[in-house]
Amino acid sequence: MTDYIMDLIRLMLAGIPVYVLLRVFLLHRRAKKLGAKAGVKKIKLKYNKLREVLLGLFVVFMMALLVFVWQGEYHSPGVMLRLARRRWITGEGINLVPFHTIRNYYRAFGVHGDLFGINIIGNILMFMPWGFGLALLWKKNRSLLRLLWFSAALPVFIEFTQLFIGRHVDVDDFILNFVGGMLGGMLFLVLAHLFRSLKTAAL
Repeated sequence: MTDYIMDLIRLMLAGIPVYVLLRVFLLHRRAKKLGAKAGVKKIKLKYNKLREVLLGLFVVFMMALLVFVWQGEYHSPGVMLRLARRRWITGEGINLVPFHTIRNYYRAFGVHGDLFGINIIGNILMFMPWGFGLALLWKKNRSLLRLLWFSAALPVFIEFTQLFIGRHVDVDDFILNFVGGMLGGMLFLVLAHLFRSLKTAAL
């Protein structure tokens, strides 16, 4: 599991300068736009420094996560579409039976070993920042309904896209990723109750 964590860290480090440049550009553009409306050259924006740091960490992590899960075989759009259609028809590399993969890993490795940790525990832990960050940074995402929706939507999108790039498509990955997102959101709600300052980072 250590190798996967290091890969994510390297991807995050590579994404930091990209995010910083993009964020500076967007803030500069927004300041000019507000200034034009007010009849001045530029308006000095007020922003929450804590929120900017947390937003940056969230975005960079999600960028790294998406790059990580979208490593696969890429071809022309037409070829990828044909390959995805063939896989869907034949069922090649697709598991739609809930808990089938989880059960097989448990039978083979128990709760110990790197393979169980990477494929089961890792799939939960990697998506906890998704649910945590959504609730931390946007107040409207602190409802159970929105947490359920977003925790399900991202894993569904990822599994669907992996159909086109030769990656294994597994309902168990969806289940584990969904659980991770929900646990992240619930963890925020617990911590926010204990540490009120966490709520100041939200819009």
